[in-house]
Amino acid sequence: MVAMDRRHRLLITLTLLLAACGGTRAAPTTPAPAATTGTPPVPTVPTVTEAALDPDTLTTFIRERFPAAVEAGRIELGYGSGGVGDELIEELAIMGITTTTQLAAIVPPDFDTRGFAAISPGDEPTIAGLVRDLLIIHDVRGYFTSAWRQRWVSTGRHDFPVPAAYGVDFAVMEELGVFGGDHDDPCAD
Repeated sequence: MVAMDRRHRLLITLTLLLAACGGTRAAPTTPAPAATTGTPPVPTVPTVTEAALDPDTLTTFIRERFPAAVEAGRIELGYGSGGVGDELIEELAIMGITTTTQLAAIVPPDFDTRGFAAISPGDEPTIAGLVRDLLIIHDVRGYFTSAWRQRWVSTGRHDFPVPAAYGVDFAVMEELGVFGGDHDDPCAD
């Protein structure tokens, strides 16, 4: 009986101590702000529906992956002219990208901010321009030596503000004749 009283008193004492100290509380579930933890916030990337690429699924991909830019009119939801959508699907396939998931994998995580920030208002890219920028950022030499096939032209570095924002080596593009011989580019380094 004495042992039971001691245990009972100990249990009551612990209960009173916990109550006096505010009881037991769960740890806060809200993470500390990035500034106090030293870790930058991780951008939230919209989920993309898995599909084989064709011009229609590519348009859907752009709407799903860049909803804020589409809503704000920062992307022209078209291909520019007839047949470009099919050419773009062919270019993607040459680069080994045949599904929306594979395409999503080459989009830089900060593209929604850094990529679109490089585009001047009024110069909104078409789907073709945006995807080609992504391919150039992903593999500039691979794109221009295999997929490009000189189907479109550029007048200079100023045509590539998004790849420039990601540090693409313009010397490679110059070497491969992408700028059409424009050596007087006002945006050249």
